Amino acid sequence: MRICLVEDERSLNVLLEKYLQIEGYEVTTFFDGNSAMKAINDCPELWILDIMLPDISGYDLIKAIKKHSSKTPVIFMSTRNEELDRVVGLELGSDDYLSKPFLPRELVIRTNKLMQRIYGSNDEKTSKIYVM
Repeated sequence: MRICLVEDERSLNVLLEKYLQIEGYEVTTFFDGNSAMKAINDCPELWILDIMLPDISGYDLIKAIKKHSSKTPVIFMSTRNEELDRVVGLELGSDDYLSKPFLPRELVIRTNKLMQRIYGSNDEKTSKIYVM
């Protein structure tokens, strides 16, 4: 399964990419919204978006993603922990919202559950041990 991860903080981007790859996902990463916008036609199975990006917002990205493919799931992550941000994210079509800071393993668990719920699973995911 393919995931597009949009996170401008490089160290967090790399860390999350590694965790998701260990779990067996094919991950394409972006450090800004404009680069990610160009990949919308690639149709990954999941988008993981930071809301606050250096050029365009995650809100603008989700609008474009949902316009292209309304059923594609999206997980938002943000340092903005305001209730309004969560509500706006959900209203725009996000399937989940993680407030930073969070443990990378939490993102993996939420990703697995969302993918299983939306796409089903032929085999049960086994818990992986992470040593970083």
